[in-house]
Amino acid sequence: MDVESLLERISGYNHEKVHQRLSGKRLAGTTRWLLNHPDFKAWFIEKRFPTLWCSGKIGSGKTMIATAVIEAAKYELGSPTVFFYCEGDGHAGLDVSSILSSLIKQLCEYLHRMHRMHRPYPEGVAKEIRKFFGDKRVKPDFDDLKDIFTHLFHHTPDTIYVVDGVDALDQKHAKSLLELVRLLFIDTTPQQQSRILLLSRDQVPGYININTFIPGIRQISTSANVMQDIKTYIESSIIDKNICRKLTDDPVLIEKVRQRLLAESSGMFLWVYLQLEILWDTCFDDAAIQSALAKLPKSLEATYSRCIERIDHKDSRVLKVLKWVSFATIPLHIEELREAIAFDLEDTAWSAEKIPRKEFVIGCCANLVVVDSTDDRVRFAHSSVRQYLEKGRQRNIIQGYPASEQGILECGEFCVAYLSFSDFSLQLSTRRIEKAAVPVRSPILFAQETLPALLTRHLFQKPRDQKRSVSALFHRIRTASMPDRAQYRFLDYAVTNWALQTKQIRRTSLMWEKFERLAMCFNETWNFHPWVPGGRSASSHLHGLLGWAVMEQHEPLLSIAQGEGPALRLVCNLPLIGESLPALHVAAKLGYEAMIEILLDFCKVNAPDLEGYTALHHAASRGHIEICQLLCSSKKIKVDALSRFQRTPLWLAASNGHEEVVSLLAEKQADIETKDVFLHQTPLSRAAEMGHDVVVELLLGKGAELESQDAGGRTPLSCAVEQCHETTIELLLENGANLNTKDLDITDFLIWATEKGFMGIVRLFCRNTADLNIKDKSGRTLLSRAAESGHEEVMKVLLESGADVEAKDKQMGQTPLIWAVKNGHEAVVKVLLETGADVEAKDKEYGQTPLLWAAIYGHKAVVKVLLENGADPEAKDKEYGRTPLAWASENVHEAVVKVLLESGAHFEAKDKQMAPTPLLRAAVYGHKAVVKVLLENGADPEAKDKEYGQTPLLWAAIYGHEAVVKVLLENGADPEAKDKEYGQTPLIWAINNGHEAVVKLLLGKSFSGSP
Repeated sequence: MDVESLLERISGYNHEKVHQRLSGKRLAGTTRWLLNHPDFKAWFIEKRFPTLWCSGKIGSGKTMIATAVIEAAKYELGSPTVFFYCEGDGHAGLDVSSILSSLIKQLCEYLHRMHRMHRPYPEGVAKEIRKFFGDKRVKPDFDDLKDIFTHLFHHTPDTIYVVDGVDALDQKHAKSLLELVRLLFIDTTPQQQSRILLLSRDQVPGYININTFIPGIRQISTSANVMQDIKTYIESSIIDKNICRKLTDDPVLIEKVRQRLLAESSGMFLWVYLQLEILWDTCFDDAAIQSALAKLPKSLEATYSRCIERIDHKDSRVLKVLKWVSFATIPLHIEELREAIAFDLEDTAWSAEKIPRKEFVIGCCANLVVVDSTDDRVRFAHSSVRQYLEKGRQRNIIQGYPASEQGILECGEFCVAYLSFSDFSLQLSTRRIEKAAVPVRSPILFAQETLPALLTRHLFQKPRDQKRSVSALFHRIRTASMPDRAQYRFLDYAVTNWALQTKQIRRTSLMWEKFERLAMCFNETWNFHPWVPGGRSASSHLHGLLGWAVMEQHEPLLSIAQGEGPALRLVCNLPLIGESLPALHVAAKLGYEAMIEILLDFCKVNAPDLEGYTALHHAASRGHIEICQLLCSSKKIKVDALSRFQRTPLWLAASNGHEEVVSLLAEKQADIETKDVFLHQTPLSRAAEMGHDVVVELLLGKGAELESQDAGGRTPLSCAVEQCHETTIELLLENGANLNTKDLDITDFLIWATEKGFMGIVRLFCRNTADLNIKDKSGRTLLSRAAESGHEEVMKVLLESGADVEAKDKQMGQTPLIWAVKNGHEAVVKVLLETGADVEAKDKEYGQTPLLWAAIYGHKAVVKVLLENGADPEAKDKEYGRTPLAWASENVHEAVVKVLLESGAHFEAKDKQMAPTPLLRAAVYGHKAVVKVLLENGADPEAKDKEYGQTPLLWAAIYGHEAVVKVLLENGADPEAKDKEYGQTPLIWAINNGHEAVVKLLLGKSFSGSP
């Protein structure tokens, strides 16, 4: 299959065509307010947040905004741009799966273009695409599509996503979409940088608030921002309409029209559009215009009511127009609609004389319907018109306007009646029927040639006579001569949609006989069937009908196929055309309960597919509990059927965390210890590895083996540990899982649990072992690791259980207190000190106390806690002989310096190398704030180091620390002080080292101090 065909199979939604149609309606100069909005720029260009929501009233221009953003992303930003318009003007395809399919298609198109530029294509994704959309596909459900989209999402960073009209989805699908957005965009990594714009009314169906589903989403409302655009729209529309018919010659009145419409619009373009249409359609003098302006409706609903009042309710064709615009699967072309309203169910032939003129079709509904100039298709002025009609059914505002389900059926029944016209050779009185017994190869022989031998050996017995053919009766219809198809403008719609729109047809329908004939008769001239048969035989036709009926959940068609009895049994277990699964498997995988109930009457419940999966495997894997219950009700069901990899339905259910299904199958005596051939895991091991706690608990309650080992010798506990499933580990330990297994290093395991802060696991360990002071390869204890990680509660558990508070690690000889201090964990430090930890304990390598470490790292709060608990502020380290104050001064920890000085630390303490004071160190490193604090607390500005005899001012001048020089001079430092080795003043050092700013400071001080 070529790439174009594969992409078309992913989604038939032509996103570019829809975008071109909608963007053509946008007026130049409008929507700029959004593109210039600070929040939009922060989302679009600066990428400061990943989600943005543009909300607004019905008809406030949100779709036009979407078109502008899409074009800006494509042509200005140059980012991959993926989008979907939820128009809500047809009854087919508007669900979250259709949206995902289109987004997947667009991402695949982008990746294909990149692949041609020698960019790698993600092989895992390519495999999934071929699996679900290739020649032998498995129809994807929502979970499949979500997985594929997630993979593509992570493989295409910095992508702009736009979804317009989220409120057009029903509650279930809107919720699913928003949950997916939250999953991908709120938890996205900073490197991903993809962003999404959602456009909708303030609330989507079911009173769902987008802010609730996507925390932190930035919102921009159209309400206060579109008035300038509406003004532009009014001006442009009046100019355009005056070209066709001048409303008035009075410029003052025209200006009044402009001002009134702008003032009353409430930010709704749609309201303005309808008022303009009504004015031009009904006002033919200035008095009428004045009257209309005085009585402008206040809302859209009031406007729609006025349109309804202008309709001729006696003309039955008006109702037909409203029904077709409401319930057609896609908007009808004006020529299609003309034919659709011309005929009745009783008609038997096509007649051009009955077809009304285009002007009537458009004008009969008083501005509620419009012909889109971009594609000549008829739509409501806005999707809210249909919602108004649905709400108004109870008030009977349009007599005979049906509920949605009935409206769809009535459209479908008309399609059946249309296709039954004598023009298409299906009338009983005119059709030519041939009944013939023809040799048809046995489906068994066909299957044995196409399916793997191992599968067919179990599925079918070898026919006694391989040369014997199966006879079948079928109807074949030919038309005497090929007619002019172009003459019948409604024909293509009828052929495509008669089956889709008759899912609710009943045998009591006046159209049932024609419907049944249409389903069961070949028409070689017209080919009215939406399904593709595998050949020309009756069996192939029946097989195609069966597959389509199941895939589309078409019970009436399936009941017709069911009536074929023995012929159906021959083909019902074969893979469907274009699919790799038989009918029962497809229904089980997709959760089609009604289909399963019918299929069980004639399909083999244990028939395997190419992977050896039965229908129960598919239902169990997806967690379809009702389907599993139906399948298990069959007396012939094998609950422990093995797939090619020896996986049972229970194994798959456990793997995917479907508790109810696992429980059901266990009650049906399914084996809970069966191991698959690939991983050699039991259901318990698999559930533990996947972190499905409820399933783990259920299996343990059913007596599952706690210490079973897989191919790598891993127990369920080991599997859970590898995947870091804390609660699963805790659950297994509570049920007696053995920690001392060959595949599990108990020390590494407990160190890991401690570092992660998994208190429950640590508590269980403390309860079941005596050795709380086991050490890892670095010689560190659990307490040491917990202290470093800052897990206070874990620390308490270990200490309460008797862990050694003074245990030192092998490498550096540091106590748990030192590890906690170094990492600034104040709460943990307090716990350790309360337990009796030595506040003066020194590490082996540096001889530093906890206070020294706290000063080095600048942990002010920890320094205070240590001092409050008696830590010596004058303690010196082993290597340099520095005090905490010296370290804090050198490392610029001003707050720590203050705390130490307040506690009485000696600010003139010298170390054992160059013997500099803290002030000297701060001056050397240019730490102005620390220098200032030390001077304020009495530090000597003339203190000299032992080796060079240099004052703080000399050091600051040498290194060019202008700010420090200034502070020292302000605090009386001697600008004429000389060093011991060269006898040079600060000024000479600054000149020699090229520090111009310091030179100026020192010169100024010298001149001001001269006599």
